[in-house]
Amino acid sequence: MVSVISGSSAPCDVCRQVHRDLSRVLGSSAPDDWLAVSEGERLEAELTPDVCILPFHGRTRHYIRGHIQLPVVAPESDVFVWAVWVEVDEASMAAIAHSWSDPNRAATAPLIGRLATELPYEQPTRGLQVSIHTRDPGMAPLLMLSPTSFHTIAAEQRNGISLHRVAEFAELLQR
Repeated sequence: MVSVISGSSAPCDVCRQVHRDLSRVLGSSAPDDWLAVSEGERLEAELTPDVCILPFHGRTRHYIRGHIQLPVVAPESDVFVWAVWVEVDEASMAAIAHSWSDPNRAATAPLIGRLATELPYEQPTRGLQVSIHTRDPGMAPLLMLSPTSFHTIAAEQRNGISLHRVAEFAELLQR
């Protein structure tokens, strides 16, 4: 997957700017809860590019990194990806760990988790329920929001976004 959306040389219909070479993937390198704990607490935890295990107030919390894909529908077809973290229960984490190296892991039944990353939307995104679809080894799980959700990100996953919206995301994260 190419890391940028090439964009268009024509000015945007919304802002009249030219949107070129926008990041295809934006997100966080750790769950928000990891970023909220002290360095000492992190010594008791584990963080890899794909998994986070975080002892927290006497219990262990489990996170995996996944991708929310938003189709870019204008001016050309493409895909924008939010790289986010999802909290899963211990049984789901065990199932993920069991099938992680399996070449047929994409056939694994979807699991349920809750977003553990706050994204730049007016409504909170942390805590939104997602279904987790494992994909072939080397690919982050695909995260699907409920098709009946009224959240903006769910509507964007269903209906797509414009190149202007991708540029907005990049600007919001730079602030």
